[in-house]
Amino acid sequence: MLARRIVAKHVTKTTALAMLGATVVLSILQVLFTYLGELGNLKEGYNAWQALLYVLWSAPRYIYEILPISALIGAVLGLGTLASNSELIIMRAAGISLWRIVGWVMRSALLLVILSFALSEWVIPVTNERAESVKSHRSVAQLGEVKGYWSREGQRFIYIDYANSQGNLRNVQVVDFDQDYRLQALLNADSGQFEQDGQWRLQNSVQVDILEAGNAVQHIAEQQPLALALKPKYVHMVTLDPEDLSPSQLISFMRYMEEYSQVPKTYQLAFWQKLASPFALITLVLIACSFIFGPLRQQSMGFRLVIALFIGLGFYYLQDFLGYASLVYSPSPVWFVFFPILLMFIGGSYLLYRAR
Repeated sequence: MLARRIVAKHVTKTTALAMLGATVVLSILQVLFTYLGELGNLKEGYNAWQALLYVLWSAPRYIYEILPISALIGAVLGLGTLASNSELIIMRAAGISLWRIVGWVMRSALLLVILSFALSEWVIPVTNERAESVKSHRSVAQLGEVKGYWSREGQRFIYIDYANSQGNLRNVQVVDFDQDYRLQALLNADSGQFEQDGQWRLQNSVQVDILEAGNAVQHIAEQQPLALALKPKYVHMVTLDPEDLSPSQLISFMRYMEEYSQVPKTYQLAFWQKLASPFALITLVLIACSFIFGPLRQQSMGFRLVIALFIGLGFYYLQDFLGYASLVYSPSPVWFVFFPILLMFIGGSYLLYRAR
């Protein structure tokens, strides 16, 4: 039992270091090539130093995107090293099953899964805003400003000429309809301020109520409460690309939009892609294991790396293509996002089953 624990620790440590090493190398290359590309976009007010800051603030996003490929290459390197030293053969001869070895490798992959979740939930939403702030020469608070924003809550339609993430509004127009979409009321206000969940206070408002008889009544008030489910954080989320939102932000925003209107498929796609990312990482590690124990066990390390790179890039581009294709051809992106993962999982499991 003790010997098996030592072997398990050795396999996990070897593959974990290989995965982390691949992540570091690929991240450095990604940052370097991205910076070289940004140098071609230099202009007045955006110099080489600012381009470097922009790329460095964007680095967590690059790391997040390459983690599945890093896991694939790292697993191939780690297991390939063990195979080259005949350690895998000795483990199998000692009675250790193939699936147990694969399970030890999956432990290493869990480190990257945890890193992937931490980046997408807490790091990337902050660093991407910092990066955009550097490139656009605007503060983070200014990035949260919206001009010309439409929202719908049930039978109520709201137009806001200006809004920011601090809960300030300017030039607000609210139109209320009944269930048959007959006009009930019109409201115009010069400004507004968020008070608490579901409650806003408007200043200098003019409201016109349409009565059943067809006549109208006008009300003018210096201050007027208004019930809106809209929150400042939702206004701020509108300014961000769906890919820059964390999973929890996407869930919150989609719940709000689903309750009062239709959720744009771009937000659904971003959510399912983030949810599928850990599964994609685990699946690519499974593919790496199937290669080492299967058709590539007699090949050189260089050949294994080339095949792993082609598989990883092919998987990445296929998933990216199907994801955007789902915006046109599918009622829900979930099927297109998980299809390549399921395909790779079946392929890897079959190769391992043959090699066992």
